[in-house]
Amino acid sequence: MRLIKIDPTTQTIEPVETSASLTDLYRIINCRCIDFCARQGNGDALIVDDDALYVEPQLPAFSFGSYGQPIHGIALLAGSDDEGETIEPQMSLDQVRDEVRWLGNIHTQPFFTILSF
Repeated sequence: MRLIKIDPTTQTIEPVETSASLTDLYRIINCRCIDFCARQGNGDALIVDDDALYVEPQLPAFSFGSYGQPIHGIALLAGSDDEGETIEPQMSLDQVRDEVRWLGNIHTQPFFTILSF
């Protein structure tokens, strides 16, 4: 399957072929734990390194559309179907290029929210 790789270190946005297995996603992003962020109304979302804010020094960052937080390190744009399975993204390369702004070597303070029920 073809996902879209966003690399703020090289400032490139390009398609990448992947099986979308967890092992393959770890290899492409170069991480040990993933998360999803910047979810779009069409089912697309960014797959990112969940620990990126805890690496020192932090990797270069980018912003994505109206998502309010900087994204550090490589991200993959993927889509999802009605069952939540990973599929190719709906957004085109040109649409992704319009949404990305390179932020360079900035520092983002890690944060998390604890929910209580």
